[in-house]
Amino acid sequence: MTMKKIFKTSLALLATIIGLSSCLEDKGYTDLINSVGAEPIVSIFGNYGGSLQTGKFKIDTLVEITYPVNLGSINTLDKDVAVTMGVTTAATNFLNATNTKRVAAGDDPYAVLPTTEYTLVNPVIKAGTRDANFSIKVKLSKTLDFTKEYVIPVGISDASGLKISSNLGFMNVFVGGTPNKYDGVYQSTGYFSHPSLPRAIDRVKTLTTIDKTTSETEFADLGSAAKMWLKVAKDNTVTIIPKGSAETLAGPFEQTGVNKYDPATKTFTLNYQYNVGTRVITEVIKKN
Repeated sequence: MTMKKIFKTSLALLATIIGLSSCLEDKGYTDLINSVGAEPIVSIFGNYGGSLQTGKFKIDTLVEITYPVNLGSINTLDKDVAVTMGVTTAATNFLNATNTKRVAAGDDPYAVLPTTEYTLVNPVIKAGTRDANFSIKVKLSKTLDFTKEYVIPVGISDASGLKISSNLGFMNVFVGGTPNKYDGVYQSTGYFSHPSLPRAIDRVKTLTTIDKTTSETEFADLGSAAKMWLKVAKDNTVTIIPKGSAETLAGPFEQTGVNKYDPATKTFTLNYQYNVGTRVITEVIKKN
């Protein structure tokens, strides 16, 4: 081979390595390039690696979610890459760092979802390809402590001996869709002061979870289309947020008097009104 051809070949190889390096750096890798070139490296891909994602799950119902893994290399490999997923140290360290921030902000730390509640399905990156999907199968048991918020710490524990990305080889999955501690069936009693149809309120209401501190239920006694969100603060005061058809009631909507939650008796005490104060509701909602 002539010196000219060697020079051109070297430039082409250098351009390939530089181009790959730039591409992988764009994807967020921090530990890719060795002294010779790009060492094959496996990661959780698609902006999922190194992040906290949310999966939506249900009690006593099997739900499966998938995430991609990727082989970063100059060339594809001529062999399969079997990837093993697990609760890795990197994933656990990420959760611990997240919880440190949460506690500093006055929030409760996340708990680790017991491994009895889920199964990891390992992926295989087939020869000649770069991508595959792993999945998490979750079936939340009825006996799980739903007063806690759970996270699944998951990472790549092995990739057929290949290098695993230090910053994209793990993730945390927040277990969304679980009921908060207010979720359940309640008895509502009170009075609806109305200019043409004043009446007592005595009905069963169901509170369904919106998030850790917020639940949805019926607004006064106006039927299933009229909703309100009850958001409980750390001091157990309650903010009422009209939803559904209640959002379009003649305003203004106002909270009046006491609006609180009593955790000892699992009771909401609510006072609110609308239509310039001509419709006034006093309500006590107690868990059955």
